Amino acid sequence: MNIQMMEGLLGASSNIKLSGTPMSVYRQASAEGDTEKMKRALGYTGECAEKAVKYQEKLDKGMKAEAKAEREKAKLEQEAAIEKRREERKRAEEGAEPDHLQGTDVVQISEAAKAALKNNKPAEAAEPIDSEPVIYTPAGEVSAAPVESEPTVSFTA
Repeated sequence: MNIQMMEGLLGASSNIKLSGTPMSVYRQASAEGDTEKMKRALGYTGECAEKAVKYQEKLDKGMKAEAKAEREKAKLEQEAAIEKRREERKRAEEGAEPDHLQGTDVVQISEAAKAALKNNKPAEAAEPIDSEPVIYTPAGEVSAAPVESEPTVSFTA
């Protein structure tokens, strides 16, 4: 909150509150029928209202200035963040080896491992095991597979 905003808020508020006094005098003079007193009271009330409007304008200017300052601050922060990312990217590119992709792992196989691979034959595929399916109970014991019966479907109309 800047000074213009504080001054505008305080000035407008105090002038609106001050206008209550001449308005009460106006009401009293109206009840008494004193037109001169009524005119003076309305004049004071009008002055207070005009001052409140001027302070409101000052508040509006202060709010616009505050919003502009916030936008500029956000823009500067965004530019700083962009520049920081550029510098980080540049440092990462300079530090990375040119022949390796960044973010990849490199595996090196020793000569002994290569020789062991040449001597080994590929494993033969295992024969599939023919067995009945097994069902386990919640206790972990093997139970006999249920006898499957043919499904039956009945329709009624």
